[in-house]
Amino acid sequence: MDSFIIRHGKNVLDRLTGSWSQGFARSLTGKFTRILARSCRESFTGQLLRREPVRRSRTYTLLQSLASGLEKHFRLPPRPAGRLYRGAVYGTWSALALLAFTALVWLPWPQALGALGAVLAAGAVLYRVEAGLYLAVLILPFVPFKVVFLLSLWTLGVLGLEILTGTRRHFRFYLTPVLVPLLLLFLVMFYATVTSVSFATSASEFLIPVTGLIYLLVMVNIFDRREQLDRFILCLVTAGMLTAGYAAYEFFAGVAGVQKEWVDVAENPELRNRAYAVFENPNLLAQYLVLLTPLALGGMFGTANRRRQVFYLLAAALFSLCLVLTYSRGGWLAFAAALAVFALFKSKWLLQALPVAGVCGYFLMPDSVLQRLATITSLKDSSIAYRLDTWLSTLALLKEHWFTGVGLGRNAFARVYYPHMINNNAVPHAHNLYLQVISEFGIIGLAAGAWLFLVLLRLGIKLRAAGSTYIRNLNAGIMGAGAGFLVHSLVDYFLWYYKLAVLIWLLAAVLLVLHKLYQSSPDHERNEFDAG
Repeated sequence: MDSFIIRHGKNVLDRLTGSWSQGFARSLTGKFTRILARSCRESFTGQLLRREPVRRSRTYTLLQSLASGLEKHFRLPPRPAGRLYRGAVYGTWSALALLAFTALVWLPWPQALGALGAVLAAGAVLYRVEAGLYLAVLILPFVPFKVVFLLSLWTLGVLGLEILTGTRRHFRFYLTPVLVPLLLLFLVMFYATVTSVSFATSASEFLIPVTGLIYLLVMVNIFDRREQLDRFILCLVTAGMLTAGYAAYEFFAGVAGVQKEWVDVAENPELRNRAYAVFENPNLLAQYLVLLTPLALGGMFGTANRRRQVFYLLAAALFSLCLVLTYSRGGWLAFAAALAVFALFKSKWLLQALPVAGVCGYFLMPDSVLQRLATITSLKDSSIAYRLDTWLSTLALLKEHWFTGVGLGRNAFARVYYPHMINNNAVPHAHNLYLQVISEFGIIGLAAGAWLFLVLLRLGIKLRAAGSTYIRNLNAGIMGAGAGFLVHSLVDYFLWYYKLAVLIWLLAAVLLVLHKLYQSSPDHERNEFDAG
């Protein structure tokens, strides 16, 4: 009986399947599907991927001629060869061109231009993987997180394609100095995500450090020449200048304004405006400028090119001016710490000149800045009282969750924070990096983060004695930026904000690349980095 039912069921299923197949084959959709499949099989790309003999493609020849002309004009290194790689690249370029044409025809102009820009960016990364890193720092202040995240995935995917097809020869994975503490930190982050009291939001925020890690992995493993790092720093400082210039325009044009939670009007009656540009509040912009200023100074001292020196000097001056316009007291303290550490790693005479420059700058500041500085320790200031209440409330939370934390992200923190808050002081984070890390990841997370920081600090101290002035000066800029971040993090928390969190990972990658260059250059060859 059972065998009869099974046999009968199979016959019915076969008839239904055959009837559907015949109907689909006769339909317009079926005919279109067959035409598309045949076109793909007979196309130049399809034949390349199947390793069949192919004729010369006119379209491919035109693209190859244009690419060769650009290589010669910009003096770019030749592209990697390889039959499988060329087939994949040709097919991807064709798909990108089709997407661009479709977007221009069917979408409104703003969306069409955005789609065209995305296609051009994808093509640039397909042509040179490092273009993904240059684009990342150029667009980081101006685009939503999903754009930065998708760019990181595309960059990693293209690198993986080159490795799998063998076109990136002599590839060796490099992450030795920080591999163990980095893996431990991400293991703790992953555990804090899956055990979070708010899993969905924690998983969403976990993508921010994942994005930073992807950029770090790609950058450390493909940057092996000074020219690549030079272009990266140039793109980073250029994006900073655009941001700072826009912030200064907003401030002096009176566009920026001041929200009531940004300043205590009773303590700062003359403060009517604070610069914040494309960031959500002035403190976030201040941290961005604190990170970039010592890096611009390192680039200025590390190059012999006069135009680059002038560019980096102007950038550092613009960053400093814009930092004043943010009226961020924590940012000013962090800036002083960043300059002090930069001078400590750069030279003794610069360290001795800093106090004199600070005194001169103090007397040149407008009254509104001096008034803002005077309230830096005032308990009457609502902002300071707000932070003190937040820290006390977070300490009460940590009495219960100090070992494993409550989970990654602001939503997880807020859900557990509310029962412990003082004076109805509802906040999304602890306004302190160290308290926030313990509250999210527990004491183990703080230990893992401290281990990673100490390894990076050890690399910075080691590079201080490098024979190359280029490496020494950029290393001083990274160390100064790190000091500014740690000092500013005493009174605020920035890793929830993707523009700053991804930038922190990229600066760590710069330090690792400097160490990689240092290791690959013997003592008698290190002077070559001083040229240019």
